[in-house]
Amino acid sequence: MTSETPRNTDAILSSNPGVQTLGLRQQEKNGEPSEQSSATIAIEPATETDNPEAPYSVFTRKQKKWIVFIAASAGWFSTASSLIYFPAIPFLARDLQVGIEKINLTVTSYLVASGIFPTLVGSAADWYGRRPVFIAALAVYVAVNVGLAVQRDFAALVTLRMLQSAAVSGTFSFAYGVLGDLTTPVDRGGYVGFISIFLNTPPSVAPLISGLLLMKWDWPSIFWFLSISSSVVFLAVLLFLPETCRQVVGNGSLRAPPINTPLIPILGSRPHSIEASYSTAHYKLAGVPKGIANPLSALRLLKNGSSALAFLCYSIYYAIYSCLQASLSTIFVETYDVSGLVAGLSYLPFGVACVTASSLAGRLLDYDYQRTARSLGMAIDRRRVDGLATFPIEHARLRTCKYFIVLCAPLIVGYGWALQVKAHIAVPLVLQFLIGFTNQVNFTSLNALLVDLHPDCPSTVQAANNLFRCGLAAGGLALLDLMLSNLGAGWCFVVFAALHIATLPVFWIMERHGLAWRRKRSLET
Repeated sequence: MTSETPRNTDAILSSNPGVQTLGLRQQEKNGEPSEQSSATIAIEPATETDNPEAPYSVFTRKQKKWIVFIAASAGWFSTASSLIYFPAIPFLARDLQVGIEKINLTVTSYLVASGIFPTLVGSAADWYGRRPVFIAALAVYVAVNVGLAVQRDFAALVTLRMLQSAAVSGTFSFAYGVLGDLTTPVDRGGYVGFISIFLNTPPSVAPLISGLLLMKWDWPSIFWFLSISSSVVFLAVLLFLPETCRQVVGNGSLRAPPINTPLIPILGSRPHSIEASYSTAHYKLAGVPKGIANPLSALRLLKNGSSALAFLCYSIYYAIYSCLQASLSTIFVETYDVSGLVAGLSYLPFGVACVTASSLAGRLLDYDYQRTARSLGMAIDRRRVDGLATFPIEHARLRTCKYFIVLCAPLIVGYGWALQVKAHIAVPLVLQFLIGFTNQVNFTSLNALLVDLHPDCPSTVQAANNLFRCGLAAGGLALLDLMLSNLGAGWCFVVFAALHIATLPVFWIMERHGLAWRRKRSLET
């Protein structure tokens, strides 16, 4: 990292006084004048090691892409398992000879388990490795889906659905753990965008897959599909996925225990170079205590101011997103009197928007990080971690996101009133795409920020985020019908838009105080 005269730093320094103070103190330490008018900032890197040659990860870029692809494929089932089930509800009620309301209890039990279990197992992935938890989760998931396909009893359905959720609901947090192990903040945005494609397309794709299966076969085919497809991913993990957890293998150059070693290590071959000879201490993340995994450690993340506010914003966006999705199966279908097939296809605009926006958002995040670093005179190194202790990461991740928040709010209002006045069906479909696009940029930005803030426990922080977003989304969905009946679709979505735009001051607080909060917490620990 070098010292040079920064360009365009006034806005960053004025909103991040901690950065300015650090720069002036560093000048005094080096015997340089500390007058603020010089506007020269010298920031030393806060590295994990004293060895400047130590890379953050020894895996090549191609290996990283394949590793993240396998992990993200496993994470796909955490979202798809819930949504692929909905079209089968009336068929299950018919065959099990129970009412729809009882089948809906299996949906509730699944959602409760999906909110709780990732919090309990997320810390295990951060302590004991990604491979063991992936293997255990997918093995149980495959077996449970076989059980769901052959069962013909309501009690068995409820029990197995909870086990299904418990097994797979944490895989998305494990995937983010892999991402945190392999990437530095410089290029992390692109990888977050890639994972987001897998985690956010199921709301559109899963019901369509289910509908196609039900057109030819009965409801057991859904669970056979999940069992067979997850078996393929399970084999990929078992055979090829290397251990990436930094508590276990450091930067990837240390020999992993047998349970953490792939059967065919084509993605985990250790390079024969000086990088592979460093000791464990070179790669151990500072501040991570020795001990056992704490299932409740996710709740402790609320002590971090920026993390707590990021959880709040993400939960609000996710609750609004969930209500928009729910509106497709209620007022959208009622308003336009469409067939079941058209109703299923109406979910596609969200899916296409998620794929498109995830790719763009990843590139924007990488660009914004590099732009912020250059404006502060910081050298950009993709192989090592930059000094985030002295870097306004909140500003870098949220600077572009704010524009999409402002853009999304009127789109939400337009969607509600399009349904209210029964505009042409193309209008709400186009608005769905645009809302999904802008919202996905928000999701990707906040996910990247959370991993940046907690590189030592990325799985735990994503599990915590899941707990809070599911809780708020459940509350929003519970109130949706009441709001629609009392306010109408137009004013209902005006309320959602107001909540959406109300997060802008929260972003400003994170940008202005985030660095100071992190420095204070670092001194306390």
